[in-house]
Amino acid sequence: MTVSYKRVAACYFLVVILLFICAFRVFSVMNKESYKQTAEQTSRRTVNLEYSRGTIFDCNMEPITNAKEIYNVIIFNKPTAVAALYKHFTGSEIEKIINELNSVGFAVRKSSREISAEGIYCVKGYAYADDGLLAKHIIGYTDEQGKGLCGIEASFNDLLFCPDQNKITFSINGQGGIISGYKPEIVYNSEIQKSGVKITVDKGLQRIAEQEAMKIKSGAVVICEIETGKIRALVSRPDYKLTDLASAVSDKNEPLLNRTLCNYNVGSVFKPLIAAVGLESGTEFTEDCKGYTNIDGLNFTCHNLGGHGEMNLKDAIKNSCNSYFYNFVQLLDANKVLSVAQNAGINSRVIFGEGLSTAKGSFGSIAERAPTRRELANLSIGQGELLTSPIAITNLYMAIASDGSYRMPSLIEGVVEDGKLKEKSPLPAATRLFSSGTAATLRQYLAAVLEEDGTGKNARPLLVEAAGKTGTAQTGVVKNGKKVTNSWFCGFFPLDKPKYAVTVLSENAQGGCGDIFAAIADGITEYEIKNGGN
Repeated sequence: MTVSYKRVAACYFLVVILLFICAFRVFSVMNKESYKQTAEQTSRRTVNLEYSRGTIFDCNMEPITNAKEIYNVIIFNKPTAVAALYKHFTGSEIEKIINELNSVGFAVRKSSREISAEGIYCVKGYAYADDGLLAKHIIGYTDEQGKGLCGIEASFNDLLFCPDQNKITFSINGQGGIISGYKPEIVYNSEIQKSGVKITVDKGLQRIAEQEAMKIKSGAVVICEIETGKIRALVSRPDYKLTDLASAVSDKNEPLLNRTLCNYNVGSVFKPLIAAVGLESGTEFTEDCKGYTNIDGLNFTCHNLGGHGEMNLKDAIKNSCNSYFYNFVQLLDANKVLSVAQNAGINSRVIFGEGLSTAKGSFGSIAERAPTRRELANLSIGQGELLTSPIAITNLYMAIASDGSYRMPSLIEGVVEDGKLKEKSPLPAATRLFSSGTAATLRQYLAAVLEEDGTGKNARPLLVEAAGKTGTAQTGVVKNGKKVTNSWFCGFFPLDKPKYAVTVLSENAQGGCGDIFAAIADGITEYEIKNGGN
C-alpha cells in the first residue's frame, strides 16, 4: 500500500509539472505573438504624398496641369537601395538620403524616372504644376491641401479638388529596414486626373506668346480666335515662380497680378472705333494738322508737334494723328460713340467663371451726362476717364477683322470626365458693332498702318500680311520728372482672311509692342504650317 501511494503521488506531480510546462509554452507563444504585433504596430510609418487634383486641359485636350510624370521614391536602408541611387541623384543629395536612412530608416524623394532595386518602392504620379507651367496667371495655383487659391484653380475648385491625400504606409524593423515579407500599402488617387476642365488656350500658341512676351518687363499679351472669340493665349508680365510665392507676394513689381484682366487707358488703339462711327454716319472730314488744336480755349497737342499737314481719315489712322480725331469726334453723335463702345464691351466685365473675370471697364462721368467738347476730344484718342482691359479692347479688332461683329472672349470649353468632354460650353452670341462695309474699309486703313510706312511699320510680319494700330496712353503718373506712358499694339492676321486678333500691352514703355506683334504673327504662322494648319 505504501508503494502504491508513492507511485500515485509521483505520477500526480509529474502530470502537474507537464501541465505547467505546456501552459508556460502556450503563454510564451501567445506573449511572443502579442509582442510581435505590438512591435510591428509601433514601427508603422505613413508618409503623406502630394494631393491628386483634376486636370486643366488645353483646347486640344493636352494637359496643362498634371502634364509631367513623376515618381515618389520610398528608399529603405538596404545596400541595394543605396547603390541604385547613384544613377539618379547628385552626391550631396545621396549624402542627405544616407543620413536619413541611418536616423529614421527611410527617405522619400521625387524622381522623373522610375528606380528599380530591392529596398526601393516607386509610386507613379504627375507633377501637378511647377515653374514650367504655361499660362500660370490664368491657371492660378493651390495651397498645401490642394485647394485652388486663384485663377481657374479657384473658380473650378469644386470640380478639380480631391480631399483625400495620397499616402504610403509601411513597417520597419528595429534596425530601420523594411520588415521582410511586408509590402508598403499605397493609396494614390489617379482617377481624378483623367477629369477636370477644358479651356480654350492652345499650348502651342501660348508658348509662342510667352516666349515673345519676355521682351516686356511689365504688361500683357492676348490672342483671340476671331471666328469664335475663344482665347488662345493669355500672358501677363512679369512672371513668378510657383516654388517661391512668398517672394512674389512681396515683389513691388506685383508679378502675381494678372494684367490681362486689369483696366488701363488704351490710347490710340481706340481711334478705329471713332473712325467706325464716322464711316457709319457717312461723315467726311479733312484736317490740316498743325501739331495742336484748340478746343474751347485749351490747346490739345498731337504726338507730332510739328504737325502732319493735310489729313483724311485713312491718313489720320495711318499716322495716328491726334488733331484729326480731336476735331472729327466733334462732328459725330456722342451718344452713338458711347453706344458703339458699350456694345464693344469696353465698359463690360468679361466673366469666365466664379470669381474669375476682367475688371469692369469705365467711361467715367461722361456715361452719366452729355460730355463736353474737351471730354470728347480726350475720348477720341482713348484718354480721359476711359478705362478697359487688354481682353476687352480686343473685341473691337475682332469686329474689324470679321464682318463688323464679334463674340465676347471665352476661356472655358467645358467639363471633362474620364478623358472626354462631357459638358460643352456654348459660344457667346455674336454682337454687331457696324456694317461689313465699314469693317472692310477699316481693314484697309489698318493695313496701311503697317504697309504704307505708318506708325506700325515695325509691326509688319515677314511671313504673313497683317493690319493693326499702335497706341501710346498717358497714365497721369510722373516718375523722375517724366510722364509714365503705356504702349499698345492691337492687330490681326492673315490680312486676306483674318484668323487671330492680338493685343500687346507694355507698361511704362515707349514702343516695342509692334515688334512683339510681328514676332507672334510669324511664330504662329510658322507653327501652323509645321503642324498642318491653314
